[in-house]
Amino acid sequence: MQYKDGLLSITKRGADAMVRTAVQHAASQARAETWKSNADLSTEYEFVATLDSRTTVQCRSLDRRVFKIGKGPMPPLHIKCRSTTILKLPSEFDFLNKGATRASVNGPVPQDLSYYDWLKQQPEPFIREVLGRDRAKLFLDGGLSADRFAALQLDRNFQPLTLEQMKALEPLAFLKAGL
Repeated sequence: MQYKDGLLSITKRGADAMVRTAVQHAASQARAETWKSNADLSTEYEFVATLDSRTTVQCRSLDRRVFKIGKGPMPPLHIKCRSTTILKLPSEFDFLNKGATRASVNGPVPQDLSYYDWLKQQPEPFIREVLGRDRAKLFLDGGLSADRFAALQLDRNFQPLTLEQMKALEPLAFLKAGL
């Protein structure tokens, strides 16, 4: 395979992951410093995840959530994290977002669409690929809103919950989904 499957390939992928993560960290820190310098403009930011099948449970569950500057999670949350943050501007600047879109794996979508709202619009096989069999069944048949499903995915420290932990929080949804 012309040396594409051996040790050199592994080293190259590791270096690539490390560089991408370091660049993301530097960008995140620069953003935070810019926000501190403009504290009179806003005190909040919004977490923005990538809308595709490779987005981690942490990033997709934090998508569109608003945090006080300096109080919430900042990307990168993991190696090769592709999430970002944007400053949450006061309502007097809402005109800037009129008609705004964001990228997704299958083209532009409205800017205010959250990851799980976007996922609800995808074909069922895609949803199962992203969430796994049981979480997909809960997502599709449990009667939960996209926001509630997102909230059920992480604990207070933004770590993923198991299905058993989720069931303890929302037993009726699991019953409704037949899980």
